[in-house]
Amino acid sequence: MEIDINSGAPRGAPEWPEGIVVRAMRVGQDERAAIQAVRESFRDHWAYVEQPFEEEFERWQHFMKNDKDFDPAIWFLAWDGDEVAGVSLCWPKTNGDPDMGWVGTLGVRRPWRRKGLGLALLRHSFGEFHRRGKKRVGLGVDAHSLTGATRLYEKAGMYVARVYNVYEKELRPGVDLSTQSAQ
Repeated sequence: MEIDINSGAPRGAPEWPEGIVVRAMRVGQDERAAIQAVRESFRDHWAYVEQPFEEEFERWQHFMKNDKDFDPAIWFLAWDGDEVAGVSLCWPKTNGDPDMGWVGTLGVRRPWRRKGLGLALLRHSFGEFHRRGKKRVGLGVDAHSLTGATRLYEKAGMYVARVYNVYEKELRPGVDLSTQSAQ
């Protein structure tokens, strides 16, 4: 999905739920809390498979040290006291379009859902991209998300820019491990 942040599309200032404070991730301090929040936020995603935490932590460390586009100033963590309630982990550009900022991961942990935190994080991200001179912001979404993510992005003024279909083929009968509910 995309939004043209230089047009009249609805953007607005973020309205933070009570008690929420947002700040950029501090490298060397916030990684474990951010990873845990992402893991919990995406347990409802159709392709989620939990990995051992330390292996995931090592992958994040490697990527943060080696990806030239990693910018912790646009990795936003929404804190409620000493817990990360939600994240918006952004990229300064997309492959092939330096004028488009990218929200790589937007996630809200279950106890903080349906309180406006996801919309506030999106609007905060849009505002930072606008400040940096970006023309558009994009993100990828599972159109059948159990959490209603597509509705949230539409409420923020985003529209469907591209559609990709995923096909599955059962090779042999087995146990369905997919998440069936966001409860």
